[in-house]
Amino acid sequence: MNASRGFSLIEIIISIFFVGVTLLLLQAIIQSGVLVRTSKNQGIALAIARNELENLRGSGYTALPSSGSFPNSLLGTLPPVATTTLTVNAYNEKTKQVTVHVIWKDPGTAASSTVSLSTLITQTGGLP
Repeated sequence: MNASRGFSLIEIIISIFFVGVTLLLLQAIIQSGVLVRTSKNQGIALAIARNELENLRGSGYTALPSSGSFPNSLLGTLPPVATTTLTVNAYNEKTKQVTVHVIWKDPGTAASSTVSLSTLITQTGGLP
């Protein structure tokens, strides 16, 4: 009887298939981790912007600060380069438009991400 040595073509094809499937699953796991981190950061940024707008609405028209950055305790949970910006513009004679921007850059990405919310705050308590 002739002793055969080595692998058959079918064994090689099945091995390549399993290696390919394993690599695809590994890539999917890594990508899902990135998506989870991005989603978490967006949620935190949205909470920061929403809290700031609610604080400003509660303070009233006369207490609106000038444009600039603002502190927030949740900012430390975003990546280290995260910034917040508040813009207050006159919308009309008795109304101001307030826009809050939260900007951060996820590690390992070239682009930065932004969450922006805007509202109108009136002097008389109702929309014009």
